[in-house]
Amino acid sequence: MKLTKTSKIGILVVVCLTILIWGINFLKGRDIFRTEKVFYARYKDVGGLTATTLVTLNGLKVGYVREIYFAEDLSGDLIVKVAIHNDFPLPVGTSAEIASSDLLGSKVVKLNLGKSEMLVHANDTLATKMGADIMQQVNEQIAPLKAKAERLIENLDSIVTAASKILNSDSQHNISESIRQINLTMTNLEKISGNLNDVISDQKKNLASTISNISEITGKLNNNSGKLGHIMDNFSSFSDSLTKLELNRTINHLNGSVANLQTILSKIDTANGTLGLLVNDPRLYHNLNYTSENLNRLLVDFRMNPKRYVNFSALNLGREVYVSPSPNTQVSDSITYRVQIFSSLNPVSLTSPMFKGIEEVSEIKSGDKYYYVTAQESSYDKVIMVLNRVQSAFPEAFLRSYKDGKEISLKNVLKRVKK
Repeated sequence: MKLTKTSKIGILVVVCLTILIWGINFLKGRDIFRTEKVFYARYKDVGGLTATTLVTLNGLKVGYVREIYFAEDLSGDLIVKVAIHNDFPLPVGTSAEIASSDLLGSKVVKLNLGKSEMLVHANDTLATKMGADIMQQVNEQIAPLKAKAERLIENLDSIVTAASKILNSDSQHNISESIRQINLTMTNLEKISGNLNDVISDQKKNLASTISNISEITGKLNNNSGKLGHIMDNFSSFSDSLTKLELNRTINHLNGSVANLQTILSKIDTANGTLGLLVNDPRLYHNLNYTSENLNRLLVDFRMNPKRYVNFSALNLGREVYVSPSPNTQVSDSITYRVQIFSSLNPVSLTSPMFKGIEEVSEIKSGDKYYYVTAQESSYDKVIMVLNRVQSAFPEAFLRSYKDGKEISLKNVLKRVKK
């Protein structure tokens, strides 16, 4: 069968188009005659990565970047479509790292294999990673050298500045003056040595007489050695007399007295005895203070109302008697009482030893203060007994009254008690 001219032209056009398409794809890194697996990678920044960029595995070209486009969720992330034409299996955990391939900053996608036994399938998304470019690595290596060079230049500048200050006109003048003073000092030393020579030559006779006097003294000491021995014997007998004195016994007595004094002071410090309690127990101090205040009030009352205590009537027809009304045991079921022990700006533990002997202590916070009170009592007689017991340790303790859970005036309650 003969091909017509038109058929030949058509076949030639088809072959040319096929070669053209294959050539264009080949220049882009694609091989239309080989099967490819497509994978996806998502990056915040691709750092200048373009389509047709090579994809390598351990330095071997295994594919290329087919397409780069923005993610559909409008987050601004970039989706890189990677085509792999090598049949090497990629395990799960394999990452696609954008790295620099040369000093000019050309990019390449490096595949870093994972360690899983499971494999990544086509159209899966790979993990991503941004590698530092070569210029950045070079800068990181050069940065310490640059810092050292800058410090060296600063030190050299300081040395030059110091040298310039030393070698200025004033410093040169000072150096010259110092050398001149040294020369004067050496001259003075020469004069002093000459004067010493003159003095020694003039006083030779006196030195000779002094030496002869010393020799005469030593001779006299030698002649009187017996008397010196007698004097030393007297000193020896005197020292023996001192040793016979009962110094050891006296020192022992002093040590015993000091030990007794130390024992007394330790007892005072540990609150043993009346004096120790007075020094260490603050409650005893408060009780004494409270007693003195009561005595002072008694004296004032005695001075203002003497008739209560002394009756000067010639005929003692009768005396005024002051009787405190005996309160009822309970006024109303709705009225209760508490004893306020003390108040403090700082909280105190309810298990503190200072509350020893007081039952059911409660804490009430009002404003910036903490109030510590006893349990509620409905009987006035009973709460008075509690108050007397608490005041033995806390003289400033006082009563507080409540009605239906709200605090009311104790004065009004006592008026009702007296009726």
